[in-house]
Amino acid sequence: MLYNLWLGLNIVIVMLLPVLWLVGLLALAWGATLVLALLRAPKAQWRKALPTSALIGLVGMVLAFVLFPTLVGSSFADLDQFADWLFAIGIPVGVGVVLWAATWPGLTCLKKAA
Repeated sequence: MLYNLWLGLNIVIVMLLPVLWLVGLLALAWGATLVLALLRAPKAQWRKALPTSALIGLVGMVLAFVLFPTLVGSSFADLDQFADWLFAIGIPVGVGVVLWAATWPGLTCLKKAA
């Protein structure tokens, strides 16, 4: 069981190595968006943008959960171990959280306080 989790994490890291620069660039862009949102809209109401960005994250999470097995050439019938289900649920949750965190500052700028 623990070996399967370790193997899965190893596979994810090896798959991310070629695009690690892109992950860093996206993190830098998110940080810039966050700073821009704080500077342009200091009186912005962050809570007003939270439901919209959470909905975007939720939609992305559901789409990732449904499409992920197909993208890797598998199906839900192939998920027979706990580690398989853990990764099949964990990856879409990660996609949803990233979408939520990435869209929240931008939507806050759009929903300025009156």
